[in-house]
Amino acid sequence: MTLQNLRYIVEVARCRSFSQAAQSLFMSQSALSAAVRDTEEELGIRIFRRTNRGVMLTADGEDCVRHCRELIERADGLLTRYRERDRAPAHFSVSAQHLPFAVRAFDELLERLPAGGYDVAFRETETHAILQDVSAGRSELGVAAFLPEQLALIRGALSNHDLLFTELARLNVYAFLRKRHPLAGRERVSLADLAAYPFVTYDQRRAPSYYSEECVFFESLKKNVHVCDRATKMSILRSTDAFSIGADLPNFNLDIYFKRRNTELVALPFADQPEPLRVGTLAKRGHVPGDIAREYLRLLAEHIAKLKLPEREAP
Repeated sequence: MTLQNLRYIVEVARCRSFSQAAQSLFMSQSALSAAVRDTEEELGIRIFRRTNRGVMLTADGEDCVRHCRELIERADGLLTRYRERDRAPAHFSVSAQHLPFAVRAFDELLERLPAGGYDVAFRETETHAILQDVSAGRSELGVAAFLPEQLALIRGALSNHDLLFTELARLNVYAFLRKRHPLAGRERVSLADLAAYPFVTYDQRRAPSYYSEECVFFESLKKNVHVCDRATKMSILRSTDAFSIGADLPNFNLDIYFKRRNTELVALPFADQPEPLRVGTLAKRGHVPGDIAREYLRLLAEHIAKLKLPEREAP
């Protein structure tokens, strides 16, 4: 089985036709069919079945094509990394939960990259996607925050992806709501206080509930609003009596979202304070960070340290 055979399989799946795929690949249909058949025999599965509507994927075929695409993407990324390193000598990518301090560290990193050129990426995404990105090599590092119970539950997934979680800090969590919220004047709140209001949470799609970025995956809330990006979440919080939960900075002077008059947000500590969140990085086992990764980790630690303010300094 070769990488080229995997490309053949993906192209047949895309075209849903051996003849069209052969034309696209500039090869004979017989040669394409033979290559696919050899791969099926080597794997011991049937990838395609022919129907009156064209070529269809079997159940094994659906799974096989998904893995083929991932392998091709990794191989292409490896080729690009080294073929183009003279044009873009600096490479770095990180996948993170929707954590503002991780973004701020990346913003500062951009000011320190070499002027000669670079190829960097910041992927703000779902928890399970972070594991996949780092495992597949799409990102060198992951940044996430978990409760102790969550870490215990995802230990198996970390092992399956050959990943290690390195704790950087432990942060308290707060309820975030707008200043005009009925509860905004309180010094502390509880989940019971908040239960009557909509809870804005980052959607984890089909992942188990313990992949949640918020520390209430074990609670039953009646009004839930699922979003996929931070801008939408902040818009809802500024415009409605919804609330969210997280470990962001208790004073929001560093974030433009919280500087706007009439829509300013406040952070309230919990009367029934849950376990602190374990904030840390995800990396492949045995990974040695490159120069840019080490600089990002240094900046990340600095921005996390700014979150750990004494409670009396919170507004």
